[in-house]
Amino acid sequence: MKQIDAKDILQAFRSDLPKDSKTAIAIDAGAPIEDISVCASAEGLHALAGALFELLEEGGLSRGGSAERSATPVLDGVDERMREYRKQLPAASKTAMKIDAGAPLEEISACAEAEGLFSFAAMLAEAESEARDGNA
Repeated sequence: MKQIDAKDILQAFRSDLPKDSKTAIAIDAGAPIEDISVCASAEGLHALAGALFELLEEGGLSRGGSAERSATPVLDGVDERMREYRKQLPAASKTAMKIDAGAPLEEISACAEAEGLFSFAAMLAEAESEARDGNA
């Protein structure tokens, strides 16, 4: 089974992006995957952002997009990722309301899953697991 990496994903999405898209510009400039993901989220490219978030969470990515073990645990960056993800959610979203209320990760994750935000829910579930393991 061929492992899909960030280069494959970026190439698949890049051909459909207009030249003046911030995401396209970031891809063409060889920006870090995290920056490309933020651009994609800001431009409403949820499928691309979700795919990149999943790859980042599965094992970290190098600047070139190849898998390598991340030195930073998921829990360390979850608040920042939540803030970035929150920006793309409508105010009426239950997930958005939970984030705004400062609800526990478990509640936010449950809402995200119920609303079909599976990659976001998976990231939160991993952070929850890491928090439990760290407190054991």
